[in-house]
Order: sequence, then C-alpha cells, then structure tokens
Amino acid sequence: MANMLDQAKVYAAYDPDDIAYGIDHLAEQVRLAWSESRLVKFPASYKTCSNIVIAGMGGSALGPDMLQSVFFNNLTVPVTIVRGYDLPAFVDNKTLVLLSSFSGTTEEVLEAAVVAKKRKAKIMAIAAATVGHDRRGEVGLQELAAKEGWPMYVFTPGDLAKQPRLGTGFSLAGILGMMSTLEYVKFGEADVRRLLTAMGDVLDTCAVDVLVKDNPAKTVAQSLHGRTVFVIGAEHLLGNAHVLSNQINETSKQFATYFALPELNHHLLEGLTFPKGFIKNVTVLMLRSAHYHERVQKRFKVTADIFERIGIEVIEYDCGGKDAIEECGEVLQYGSFLSYYLAMLNYVNPTPIPFVDEFKERMSAS
Repeated sequence: MANMLDQAKVYAAYDPDDIAYGIDHLAEQVRLAWSESRLVKFPASYKTCSNIVIAGMGGSALGPDMLQSVFFNNLTVPVTIVRGYDLPAFVDNKTLVLLSSFSGTTEEVLEAAVVAKKRKAKIMAIAAATVGHDRRGEVGLQELAAKEGWPMYVFTPGDLAKQPRLGTGFSLAGILGMMSTLEYVKFGEADVRRLLTAMGDVLDTCAVDVLVKDNPAKTVAQSLHGRTVFVIGAEHLLGNAHVLSNQINETSKQFATYFALPELNHHLLEGLTFPKGFIKNVTVLMLRSAHYHERVQKRFKVTADIFERIGIEVIEYDCGGKDAIEECGEVLQYGSFLSYYLAMLNYVNPTPIPFVDEFKERMSAS
C-alpha cells in the first residue's frame, strides 16, 4: 500500500482550501512582491533615517525576522523588530517605522502607528489588499496609510497565501523591495534570481507529487510526527528557524520552538535534565550551513553529540546554497513543505487557526 503522503486522497481530504498551491508557488510571491514593491514612491527624507523599527506580530513579523538575520552584515542602519503596542523611546523624526500587518487590522500594529505618528517618525506600511476596520471598529492599516499619505506596499495574496504565515514570500520580498529602493540594504535583480533558483531546486525534490522515498521534506516530516520539535539555527538562518517553528505550530498544529546557536550552549543543555523523561519525546532539527562562522559550525557538531548522548533524537538539514540569500530561500521553501506534510500526518486541516481566532474574538468583546 502506498505511503499516506503519496496518496492524493489524503490531500483532498485534509487540505480542502488547497494551501499546497500557495506552497508550490511560494516563489511567485517573491517575484510579485519584488517587482510591485519597487514601484512604491518615497519622499527623499525617508532615505536619511538613522534607524529602522518594524512593528509586526505573528506571521507578519516573519519576513522582518528573515530580513534581520539574512542581511545582518548588509543593512546600513540598525533594525529593531517590535512585537507589541509601544515603540522604543529612541523612535523620533530620524526613525523609519515600517508597519507590517497581513490583515491590516492587527491591533498592536495599529496602536504602534499612533505612537510613531506622535513621535514624528517616517512611516511606511505593508499589508494585504483588504480595506476594513479592526475588531474594535478602528480604521485598518490600508485606509489609515491612505489617509495619512504614508508610502505603502499593498499585495494581493489570492490563492498564493491564505494565512499570514503562508505569505512569507510577500512579506520578505516586499520589505526587501522597499528597503533596497531606500538604499538601506543592497539587494538587486541578480539576488532575486538566485533566491528564486534556490527555491525552485527545493520544489523539484519536495513537491507533493514527489514520492516519499525521493522527498526529504516528507521523510523528515515522518520523523517529526508526534514529536516535540526544537528547531536549531544560527546567524543568517535564525529567521528561518523562527519561520519554521511558527509554521509547525500553526500549520501542523504541533508543538515546536526554536533556539539559536551559540546562545543555547550557554543555558539550554543544563535545562534538559528535568522533568525526568520529557526528552524522550523531543526531536531536534538542526539547520546546518557551511557559511556559518567556523566556531559555530563546530558548535553544531558538539551540540548534536551531547543531544544524542543524553537521548535526544537529532535530524540535521544541510543547506546547500552558495550564500546566505540562497540558503534563506532554500530553507523557507523546504520548511513550508515540511510543516504542510506534518499537518497531513496529524490528520488536520492546516488552514484554520481556531484558538487564535477565538482569542482575538474574546479580546475584541466589550
């Protein structure tokens, strides 16, 4: 009998919204967002800011996470990501504040917009093409940006992204497009092509129609099924590690979290002793790269050895990109498939997020 991940009826039964289409066409998000966001016009003063603050929550902050880690050595000014209602005290008229909200109605981001305006910051925004109000009846981000005259990239997700964590291509490339126009990051057409090529290479081996025996995303999903997942990343792939753990949580409905090397070496290993027995259900997924600092590469090996010695299963994913940009695209595409296959193994529809929706409804109740 065929493996369940090789059966079309499984996908038809548990993915009625066909989010697999968007995962297959993740590169199309990048292509669209890059070309469209480059058309956004900015006042000259937006190019002279001393720092950048990005306000976003959940899936809407995943693109900024990748930007911050992949372009760590490329960004010309400091970038701070804020996940909350307020902004740092240093935000002033020399700060560029980017408001990121897939829905356009994220209450934390809308409140941060008020703070940014009061501080006379330079403000721009990114959101999906929906004009509306938030759950408390306040003006949505797209309408607010139009009213205030803030530059904004508005993308139309359609079938390419039916949830924020599935729209990471729009988020990453859209922000990159605007940031490169403003000359805060060096990223051009050749870089986009390399990113897309790396994503396409993963598509060739990890797509739904590739059988388990030849499909590394399906194979690893089977190994992670029913397990607590620790995703371990470093340097340029730390943002990808966050994306992957988020997608396993929301898409697969399975517990995952992420840790950074070398930071985890300074605390986590000692925290695996108690409660007794819990590590028996833990699997570590390590995102390894030949482009990490040589000492970090050694840390991956030593850390894996210790994990295995104390009884934790370790799976290593060896990235094959020529640089950080290619590996970002590679892991983004791979992780999207991986979390999707985990959802199928868990017999769940990957699209709905009922607990998150319930929480938002209760928060909006008077």
